[in-house]
Amino acid sequence: MMRVAMQLVAVCGLCVTGASGAQVSASPTAVTTAEPVMKSASEVLRSGLDGVRAALREVRVEKWKTSGAVREEMDANVSSIERDLDGTLPELLGVADSAPDSVGKVLPAYRNVEALYDVLLRVASVARLAAPQAQSAALDAATADLESGRRALGDQLQRSAVAVEKQVVDLRAALKAVPAPAPAPARTVTKKKTKPGA
Repeated sequence: MMRVAMQLVAVCGLCVTGASGAQVSASPTAVTTAEPVMKSASEVLRSGLDGVRAALREVRVEKWKTSGAVREEMDANVSSIERDLDGTLPELLGVADSAPDSVGKVLPAYRNVEALYDVLLRVASVARLAAPQAQSAALDAATADLESGRRALGDQLQRSAVAVEKQVVDLRAALKAVPAPAPAPARTVTKKKTKPGA
């Protein structure tokens, strides 16, 4: 994104130079900003997602001391999380990892993790009341780990959005600083005199 912005400034500078004949320098330092270091979404979320997978391997909803309807609901939630971890999320993370500084590519993965976290939170809440202590503790730890990764990815998305916004502001300022091309001199037309009697 930064390179594209700098190229646009350079191209605009060249266009103005060509149009007016004046030497206009589009200084790349006019739009240079310190780009934040962006980790891949997979790297940010790895610990949390690994924790969720490990916790789900310990879960045995059929042993929870609650009603059959609640067990059925929690079992469906656990299956939903597992499907997401194995199916939907890896593809979204692949897209996000291809451009860690792209809000548009990272946001779908972030939103998916938000939804996954909400479901996991419901399962963990019921587990505190109904599940054996080991299962409940594993789900609580997994929820905390995923929450940490989710927050870190959200913070990174915000930094990326701020950086892009600053680039746009700097680019606009640089373009405004480029003088308008000088108008071409008016051409004078001289009428050809005709000889009397011609």
